[in-house]
Amino acid sequence: MNSLRKRGIIIFSILSLVMVACGGAAEEEVVEETTPEVVESLDSPAVTTASAIKTGTGVTEDPCPAEIGGVPTGANPAQGCIYLGMLNDYTGPFAPAGPGLEIAQRAFWLWANSSGGVGDYSVAIKESFDTGYNPQKHLEGYTALKDDVAALSMSLGTVQTLFILDEMDADNMIAVPMSWWSGWSYKESDKGLVIEFGSQYCADGMNAVDWSLANLGEINTIGIMGFAGDYGSDWAAGVAKAAEANGLEVAWTYTPPATEFDVAQAVGLMVTQPVDAYYPAINAGFMAQVAGGAAQQGITPFAMLAGPSFNDAFVQEGFALKGLFESGAIYAMGLGAAPYEADTPGHAVMRATMSQITESANPFLVAGWSSQYHLKGVLEAAVKGGDLSRAGIRRAAANVTVDSDGFFPSRTLGQDRADAQAYIGLPDGSIGSGQKLLAGGYVGPTAKAYDWTSGACS
Repeated sequence: MNSLRKRGIIIFSILSLVMVACGGAAEEEVVEETTPEVVESLDSPAVTTASAIKTGTGVTEDPCPAEIGGVPTGANPAQGCIYLGMLNDYTGPFAPAGPGLEIAQRAFWLWANSSGGVGDYSVAIKESFDTGYNPQKHLEGYTALKDDVAALSMSLGTVQTLFILDEMDADNMIAVPMSWWSGWSYKESDKGLVIEFGSQYCADGMNAVDWSLANLGEINTIGIMGFAGDYGSDWAAGVAKAAEANGLEVAWTYTPPATEFDVAQAVGLMVTQPVDAYYPAINAGFMAQVAGGAAQQGITPFAMLAGPSFNDAFVQEGFALKGLFESGAIYAMGLGAAPYEADTPGHAVMRATMSQITESANPFLVAGWSSQYHLKGVLEAAVKGGDLSRAGIRRAAANVTVDSDGFFPSRTLGQDRADAQAYIGLPDGSIGSGQKLLAGGYVGPTAKAYDWTSGACS
């Protein structure tokens, strides 16, 4: 287990949070006893308002705790509680991202609870489980949490989430992924259990190539780098499709499993088979080593990084490779959404909340916060449909239109259609997020022409 108990970073007034983030205190809803009405099918939850709520595992009439792991929940003591589980990575290849993702998700629900909650319920995330980015440990974490939660606020990793999908199916457990595999948009891949959000890796790969060709000068040969069987495969598929569409030569593709990625081999390819640009989908630790190792050999081609490959630490004072990452040769895709400083209502609320918690504007804070909007919409639809059991929540997720205060376009879940909008940034240490936004909501010609109803790219 890993929590934020020892961090002591979230100490502030719930009242002040409501005033800052919401513009005033939420009005208390007056509920009158009425004769139970006939509840329509949860396949159309938006048209149904139930007067009685069926509940199940992970939903209690007792209030949520005031804090979990030392973090305030913002829960209303007069409301019941919907509990969520979290499967995160604190010791594996994405360990640097884990704390930021957790902080942001807890902050989101603190804000949502302070704004009225979900129906007559507040929402709280149980203490998170460290999976180490290992599928077997992911299953162990799921088994440890499943009897106490109504849904998962996060399941980090594509392979890891697929590894527990049959168990989720049997338990009617929905989850928010902390990955952007194109398969999450299709019922044939995720059984309607994974609440996708933001642009996905395959589209990002296409858009990375198209934007590079339009903005970075002459590019004829490219290299593709990533983690096989993981998000790197989906990204690599998108890059390859765009390369073919644009008549580019793919000089090499290096996509071993994450546990077998060899920095020396990756740098060796760049040195022995030089390319005009390369497109890596690895983790931030390997990314710094690859870029730095190649630069030591005098190799600095254009690079367009998949979102998880970038970290704002790359451009902070004192980092040895700050100059390289700010040289104009390296660019980075957003983590499914625009960076911290973007001008949307949702970003403004996030900044108002997070500024009272941490001074960081790390991209993983944006990913964590934005990931919860669609889950909130699903829970609200389940309440409206009168069924907060896990089966009811699953049915609500199959057909609900969700909004995110501008983080993403409004969409209806369960449509078998992936989102293709990309966010492209230039590393810049003078900006809190470490990225200057160059293109927001970008969709290049390859992604525009692609049939996004055809299923997962990889």
